[in-house]
Amino acid sequence: MFEQVKTKRVYQQIVDQIKGLLKTGQLKPGDRLDSERELAENLGVSRASVREALAAMEHLGVLETRQGEGTFIADHYQKPLIEPFLIMTLMDPTTNMELLEVRKILEVQAVELATLRADDKDLEKLEKYILLMEEDLGKNILGEENDASFHFCIAEATKNRALIRIMHTISDSLEQSMRSGRYRLFAKEGNGQKLYQQHLDIFDAVSSRDPEAAKNAMLKHLNFVVRELEKLEKNIEAVDRTSINKEALQ
Repeated sequence: MFEQVKTKRVYQQIVDQIKGLLKTGQLKPGDRLDSERELAENLGVSRASVREALAAMEHLGVLETRQGEGTFIADHYQKPLIEPFLIMTLMDPTTNMELLEVRKILEVQAVELATLRADDKDLEKLEKYILLMEEDLGKNILGEENDASFHFCIAEATKNRALIRIMHTISDSLEQSMRSGRYRLFAKEGNGQKLYQQHLDIFDAVSSRDPEAAKNAMLKHLNFVVRELEKLEKNIEAVDRTSINKEALQ
């Protein structure tokens, strides 16, 4: 049933290193990162991988680029605010379902605004992550980073700073939730392709400037995730009950 999950891409490993430095306090809000060339040399990777990692973290709101100055840890990155969300998600699996409820409240309306307000640059970003998600699917990679980045691009396209900040605040928790959800969903054959198609439908609706279709596509996607995860939970509970009954009869 299961297939081996392949090694993370280089850029994802760079993202993990930067996140690790933030969590230990070695990097703080306002700190300036080394140049792209210096990072590539220090990490022993290509500049293209560094560029991809920095772009992903900028979309997550962790980094910000200042024209003529360089790349910095975003001033609004608040570790004390973000960590409780992440810890809560890791410690209590039911939080994932609650987070999905929050996402329905936020993202269905957000995608309508994004459809009305997205500019060409926003659409280019969304298309980029659709292509990366297609590539992840072909390589049997979970792809939660590109999934998260796609949804953050939608938030950014709303041009609503309050919404963007809310999404940034729960970014780590959201990515962890996506990782956990995708790992379980991918156990069922065909779900990976369904998830990709749902994201493609959202992109097509946004790029076609059809807010109603975009809302329907987003709601369909999130409802599918909730429904499939609930089925998996019921199956696990049924297996557990069967095991307990067998033990009682022995």
